[in-house]
Amino acid sequence: MLADVPAIVALIAADQIGATRDGGDLAPYERAFAAIDADPAQLLVVVTDVSGAVAGTLQLTFIPGLARRGGLRAQIEAVRVREDLRGGGVGHALFAWATRRARQTGMLLKLSD
Repeated sequence: MLADVPAIVALIAADQIGATRDGGDLAPYERAFAAIDADPAQLLVVVTDVSGAVAGTLQLTFIPGLARRGGLRAQIEAVRVREDLRGGGVGHALFAWATRRARQTGMLLKLSD
């Protein structure tokens, strides 16, 4: 949801990599969200805690290719977990869900930052 964009950006900006390049004006993130949301090959996943607050996120991209008989690949990226929940299994659960989702559709997996 577009309403989740500020919380997602906060997660991205809260790590060592994102702290130097992300945050601030939300307009470019909202444009990116609109493009992701409109593209059936993109899936932006948000997990919430019991209160409904954003607890973690990842992006799953489905990539067609000519290799492996025209097989699809799934790329998992931008995995972030809220700092107070790190080490509690949220990231593991996100990866496990994304891996299952990709395998259910017969895709190969590619992990990236």
